[in-house]
Amino acid sequence: MRSCLIRLLMMVLLVFALLWFGLPFGASFLATSALNASGFTGTHTSVQVNSDPPPMLLTGKADTIRIKSDSVFIGDLHASNIDVILRNVELLSRKIGSVDGTMKGVRVTAPNGDQVTFDEVEVHGAAAAANATLTVTSEALAGLAVTMFKAQGTTATVSFKDPNLATITVAGKRQSGTLVVKNGSLLLVPASKSIPTLTLMSQGAGNPFKLTSAAVKGQQVTLSGTIDVQSLLI
Repeated sequence: MRSCLIRLLMMVLLVFALLWFGLPFGASFLATSALNASGFTGTHTSVQVNSDPPPMLLTGKADTIRIKSDSVFIGDLHASNIDVILRNVELLSRKIGSVDGTMKGVRVTAPNGDQVTFDEVEVHGAAAAANATLTVTSEALAGLAVTMFKAQGTTATVSFKDPNLATITVAGKRQSGTLVVKNGSLLLVPASKSIPTLTLMSQGAGNPFKLTSAAVKGQQVTLSGTIDVQSLLI
């Protein structure tokens, strides 16, 4: 009788241990599979699923899912590295409550087909419309503007300065301009009507961000906007 009781207790403890320690590993495997099925590709990808207590994973709910990966491609999002945490995730319905994290080397396709690389993008907030802060060198953005002007038949040099101003030099004559965000797009608007307005970034077609503001500080341009992480991962 005593021997049977001990064996029963050992089985209970074994099952408990498997549930406590094994469920997160199993959930991580399933989450990785679902991630790949959504079109996600990357290298050195790590997916960690956590729930407190772990048996809650049996209900299909995870407190957090942390995704770390290099050379990431998913929809319109391309990045050299991401480290993001998804919170309050419904595994079965694949709904995400919120997201926090950092993406580095994010490449965005401009309307002319060129790519601009943002050094870092920080995301935070509701997954369907997470706040995004993008940073890029003013030199890179100015280079894009010069290429776009040239494509329209205007040879120019461009530079930016605080808070959102531009200097456009054409045929040795300096003219002013402004970085403006309108309808989610980033525009360079010259003061002179003789110079065409440029759309430097627009949502979609290689750009998953919807912009809300732009600011220049020193050699860096900071753009604020939103990104729909939920749609990217379903």
